[in-house]
Amino acid sequence: MGAWNYGVFDDDIAYDALDDLRESLEIITDMEKYFDVVIEAKYVEYDEGCYALVSAAVIDSVFNEKQYRCDDEDYFEWVKALKSFDFTPLKQKAIVAIDAVLSDSSEIKELWEENKELYSEWREDKISIRERLR
Repeated sequence: MGAWNYGVFDDDIAYDALDDLRESLEIITDMEKYFDVVIEAKYVEYDEGCYALVSAAVIDSVFNEKQYRCDDEDYFEWVKALKSFDFTPLKQKAIVAIDAVLSDSSEIKELWEENKELYSEWREDKISIRERLR
C-alpha cells in the first residue's frame, strides 16, 4: 500500500486517479465507470477502490467546497472549473461505491484494518465524504 496517511489524497494511486480524471475528456462517464466497477465487484481491488474514492472526493469538493489536503497545487482551481458539470446523477453511485470500499469485500479496507493506529481515522474520513454527498 503506497499510503502515507489516511486522507483520500495521501496515496500514490490516488494521484494516478486524479491525473486520469484531470486528463479525461469525459469526466462524468469516467467517474461513473469507476463507481460501477467498485459497485459491481465481488471483491474491490485496491486500485479500483482508490479511483472510486478520488472520484467521490472530487464530487464532494465540487458540491460542498471541501478542501482536501492535496499535493496537487492546481487541484482547487481545477475543481472550480468543474462547477459547470452536473455531477448530481453520480452522487448516489458515489455513496454506494464508498459503502463497497468500506465493506468486508474490499482490499483497501483489509489493508487499513492492519493499521491499528490510523484505521478508525481512515474509515471516518470516508464516512464523512459519504455523509456530505447525501
